[in-house]
Amino acid sequence: MKNFIRLIIVGFGLLLFISSAEAQNKESDLVTVCFKSSMDCHNCEITLNNYLKFEKGVKDLKVDLASNTIKVVYKSGKNTPENIAKGIKKKGYEANSISEDEYKKLLEAATTKQK
Repeated sequence: MKNFIRLIIVGFGLLLFISSAEAQNKESDLVTVCFKSSMDCHNCEITLNNYLKFEKGVKDLKVDLASNTIKVVYKSGKNTPENIAKGIKKKGYEANSISEDEYKKLLEAATTKQK
């Protein structure tokens, strides 16, 4: 009986370890891409947000009119930066790829300007 209980405890511990490893792998499979766009109004922001949230693999999305930026976090293997840019352009907006540092600077500048 003691051996059976030990076996169950070891099995449960192993299951927790595997689940934790899988969660870490899922996080490492995420890719972030940022764009400078050409939105003019709040409706532009809504249009892009509603369109991009249904792109394949998108896990997180931030469309910001004030800074004219778009940040997309997606699952690698499900999409590419080129396909996301193509989708933005398909809706009639610019999609100039920028680094995350440039994105943060633009967002910060827009936030400072609004105050």
